[in-house]
Amino acid sequence: MKSKRSTVALAIRKQILSGQWRAGSRLPERLLCEFTGASRQSVREALQTLLRDGYVTNEPNCGFRVATLDAAEAADIYQVRAVLEGLAAQNFIKLATRSERTLLEAALGSLEAAVNREDVDAQLQAVEQFYDALLAACYNRVLKSTLESLHGKISRLRATSILGPGRIGQAIGEMRRIVDAIKDSNEQEAFQACVDHMNNTSAVAIRVIGSLNQAGKD
Repeated sequence: MKSKRSTVALAIRKQILSGQWRAGSRLPERLLCEFTGASRQSVREALQTLLRDGYVTNEPNCGFRVATLDAAEAADIYQVRAVLEGLAAQNFIKLATRSERTLLEAALGSLEAAVNREDVDAQLQAVEQFYDALLAACYNRVLKSTLESLHGKISRLRATSILGPGRIGQAIGEMRRIVDAIKDSNEQEAFQACVDHMNNTSAVAIRVIGSLNQAGKD
């Protein structure tokens, strides 16, 4: 059973990822209490969780704000993700069980169904399930923990890149390429498919971040 803090943090996180609260927006405790129906103590604990995960910042005399997205940092994160997820895919080929392979393919199927329904929340959830399945069966704790430490920023960037026109359709094709390489036990192709997927996603995310930051200045 989820704790109250986790439930409140999840509700706020969904609002951030959906764009309800834009980057740089203040997050007054009073409004968060009204939105979540939680006490100030639960909201404060949830904000600490979101701070740790990179969704919000807390500056002196400013309070909590939605963390801003930085194009240069995004490029660095995607570069690291490309290599680590490529390695995860190679490990997956060597180590994943049949049931773990089934979970990976099921996540991709859920993504395709969510795209057909035009359900963005479900799309984001399915993409997260895909990478959770990939990392769970790579059996490299350092690799997994490194990517998990960037979870908040990766989730924000994922929600940003999905805004690119036509991007989700392209992403499905790229992810299908990863799955097909895994099915064929082609480690080199699986690694390259992950790198290409991250490079393409990075380009879209950086372009969208630039547009959002410019809009914020106007």
